[in-house]
Amino acid sequence: MSYQTGTATGYDDLLDKLDTFLTSQGMCLSPAFVGTGNGTISGLIGGSASVAEVITVTFTSSTAFDVAGSVSGAIGSGTVGTPFTSSQINFTIAAGGTAFVSGDVFTVATTPPWTSKRRSSGSQMIWQAPGNGNSDQILVGAKLFHDVGADYYNWRLGGFTAFDGALTFENQPGYVGGPGQSTPSPVFNLWNSSIPYWFVANGRRVIVVAKVSSVYVSCYLGLLNAYVAPGAFPYPLAVIGSMGWDGNNVSFEPSSTDNRWRWSYVGQELSNYNKQRTTQSYSSGGCFRVRLPNGVWIAFDSGWGESQFGRLWPWTDFNQQSSLDWRDNLDGGYTVLPVVLYDGGSLNVYGELDGVGATTGFAQSAENTITIGMSKWLVVQDVNRTTKRDYFAIKLI
Repeated sequence: MSYQTGTATGYDDLLDKLDTFLTSQGMCLSPAFVGTGNGTISGLIGGSASVAEVITVTFTSSTAFDVAGSVSGAIGSGTVGTPFTSSQINFTIAAGGTAFVSGDVFTVATTPPWTSKRRSSGSQMIWQAPGNGNSDQILVGAKLFHDVGADYYNWRLGGFTAFDGALTFENQPGYVGGPGQSTPSPVFNLWNSSIPYWFVANGRRVIVVAKVSSVYVSCYLGLLNAYVAPGAFPYPLAVIGSMGWDGNNVSFEPSSTDNRWRWSYVGQELSNYNKQRTTQSYSSGGCFRVRLPNGVWIAFDSGWGESQFGRLWPWTDFNQQSSLDWRDNLDGGYTVLPVVLYDGGSLNVYGELDGVGATTGFAQSAENTITIGMSKWLVVQDVNRTTKRDYFAIKLI
């Protein structure tokens, strides 16, 4: 995955920075390695000329390597410890305790940049993701809304089946919901001040983690890793925010001047992946939405006993217990489990989130990292909650 960390000056600057991140360079998938050395590769991100191809980094000595693309051909040469830059791919390789040898190889797939379908700075963005093989048209977006008096500054999230430049954000084909629509759409809660952030993307989806004061919020826009054959589930689109109001009518949302829209709200409507909750018997509410094979958007819930909402393993199963006694591993490391989406009634299993994992919060804190092989995961807490049940992980590499 490609990722970027930094600090935005506010909720609108964060959206501009995300737009630049997605559209100015291609994305990388997780790397693979075959060889002797145990050094690491980091800072993986594409360039303005990235295409769908496999990049090969082949060592010619313990410290030197050549870079080539399956489509681009020879790209250049580099040195361990020095950032490698090009218009196709960028990265840094660090030496490990065991030196690389000639013939050691890193491989990583790249994608083209995302395409901007609508860019209105200070208002809204709509993007088209290319897919990891440059064969998809994945449409997602975000629209700003705020109220100075109530002191909230948020994004309204969107997922679509097509794009029509003549239509408003809320009226794009297949929209997940929104003001004036039959179902409120998910929201991402921010503020108009300094926001440390993490962007993580590939060709199919983008994840944003933001720190607002002392709380953490996250959103996910793009496709799941579906377990169903592509022909049966061709567009497994997910739109997941940090706030969602229950019900099958927009009137279930607070008024536009209500301070419950604020990042500091402590109700269950403000939550991340692991603490999804609903309070009404409507399968369309909440901030975790997925478009099913029949084209219907449905909410997913981590509460045990749901029969209308989709469920989230392992959190749904953990939540049937009064406590969760999940510890760290015997070697002091941590396990990261996939987050699997299944139906609360028929028990259909749809797939899993791409790059979001479940982990324990035992002896844990936000912004820790978990390393498993070549993978690196960022630990995030659920908004302001810090018990051992209140953490999840985002895959950075």
